[in-house]
Amino acid sequence: MKKNKPVIFVVGSTASGKSEWALRLAQEFHGVIVNCDSVQVYKKVDIGAAKPSKAEQALVPHFLLDYVNPPQEMTAGQYSRDFFATLESIPEQTPIFVVGGTGFYFMAIEKGMYPVLAVPEDIQKEVAAELQTELGVQKLHQELLEKDPLYGAKIHLSDHYRLGRAIELIRSQGKSVTQIQKEFAESRSEFPYPLLKMGPSWDREALKERIDLRTKRMLEAGLIDEVQGLLDEGLEAWAPLSSVGYKETIVFLKKEVSKEQLFESIATNTRQLAKRQRTWFQRDKEIQWYDGKDGFSQARSVVEEFLIPFDPKKGKAGE
Repeated sequence: MKKNKPVIFVVGSTASGKSEWALRLAQEFHGVIVNCDSVQVYKKVDIGAAKPSKAEQALVPHFLLDYVNPPQEMTAGQYSRDFFATLESIPEQTPIFVVGGTGFYFMAIEKGMYPVLAVPEDIQKEVAAELQTELGVQKLHQELLEKDPLYGAKIHLSDHYRLGRAIELIRSQGKSVTQIQKEFAESRSEFPYPLLKMGPSWDREALKERIDLRTKRMLEAGLIDEVQGLLDEGLEAWAPLSSVGYKETIVFLKKEVSKEQLFESIATNTRQLAKRQRTWFQRDKEIQWYDGKDGFSQARSVVEEFLIPFDPKKGKAGE
């Protein structure tokens, strides 16, 4: 039975306006916002992460935002555990708007995390050595075809990583990759909350203009100073500083590019990120997309209808 807390995923590419939509919806429907952006979880990265302002955060409760201190690093598995612990603490019937562009985090909370199985070091070294020669690769591939024909048929001889990993699992776990995947699928539990998935969508040229404008505003807001401060703390190797906006600014601060080139590199890499995000989310046919410019009212109506069973004023909550 589904728990009595409605969850709305508000997803989309960077600069699509999903955070603004989530904030407006959470205000109107007296909900809360749960961050699902892999950079916004970190403290001290504000401008380049495009975090909601303090004023915006004060409008509705925000969770899993700005809470991981350096030099700690977040993983999808840890985020998933934090997510479900957080939702347990939120009152029944409260609309929960989960907003972000990190598709892997959304997949982790909705579909579960595939187990990362440990392999003894001696087996890792054994397989690595066999991968060093053409004959060894052929023998490993033949072993895979014999012990896991379904998975082996998908793996090319040149894909040394997946070939090696499959053999490591067969030798260490005594199970084929196909069997491990089947067991994971059978053990995976259903997402325990009523769920609606939606997001704003823009054509390529309109999104490019939004990305350019946001990049300009980030630089004007002090992105360079923010990054310099983090470097002064010795945090160059910290995970969020490898994200778009931060990594390009580090290159600029090393005097390897001009300020004009900094703008172009951030904007270009942000567009590439947006393209990857769009590709990821478009694979999920359950996401309802609405025009980023004119579709908010339509999206709002869909959310309102979704929330009717959870509105105690309408006398339907818990049915």
